[in-house]
Amino acid sequence: MKTKYLFLLIASLAMFATGCVEDEVYVGPPTISNMSITPQSPGTTDEVTVTARVTDLKGVTDVKLMYKAGSGSFNEVNMTAGANYQYSGKIPPQAPATVVQYYVSASNISGLTGTLPADAPASTNAYTVGAPSIIINEAYSRGADPELDWVEIYNNSDLAVNISGYKIYDNGGQSGSKPKMEVPAGTTLPARGFYVFVVDDAATANPAGSNFGLGSGGDEVWLETPQGFVVDNMVIPALANEQSFGCKPDGATTRFTLLARTKGASNNNSPTL
Repeated sequence: MKTKYLFLLIASLAMFATGCVEDEVYVGPPTISNMSITPQSPGTTDEVTVTARVTDLKGVTDVKLMYKAGSGSFNEVNMTAGANYQYSGKIPPQAPATVVQYYVSASNISGLTGTLPADAPASTNAYTVGAPSIIINEAYSRGADPELDWVEIYNNSDLAVNISGYKIYDNGGQSGSKPKMEVPAGTTLPARGFYVFVVDDAATANPAGSNFGLGSGGDEVWLETPQGFVVDNMVIPALANEQSFGCKPDGATTRFTLLARTKGASNNNSPTL
């Protein structure tokens, strides 16, 4: 009989310990990803919809869109839940040339809060009303010489844009452990044109240490203006050797695994997975 009780005691302790381990493993703020805006080049009459994917193993309690126009204070908008963990909120129309900064904040039932960007409000995403839209259009993350990893940006407007000082980077650049890769001075991107960063080639004219490889199992890259505002980011899934990941059509918020890489050219005719 004593053996039976001892066995039950050990089993109970094991279950208790397992529960504690699970609690420790899953304690953390919500995960926020895939933030985007529509339209991507807002005019003075456009209401801007911000969307983001928010997940949490214990349950999301609220998701807020925080935005400010110019040097004003941040405004708070409750984001609405949709399908597939997508949340959306709207920013009202703003005056021409206004810089609008925004980020997403989410809390869970444990009372923990996360933001995207992770260090918001110190860093935010931003757009300028009436300005052309420069976005990340395609990325290739399985590069092997001579086809090295690259990230392509696209001028999603009908105006040529001086992109001198724009920066691309992955987690190393975001954390400050590595320099960000920068577009050289005097670079103009034609209307509907493409610009490609070869991101893991140390032999190029990239500033020392700014090159970075994209993880074959998935990665994330950010695009930043010379003023330090994040204008786009791309979460890249695991890819097979011949595949890339990008917008289709060019400049759209919809992104797919592309079965035919289109480095420096349109994605519109590439088959998708």
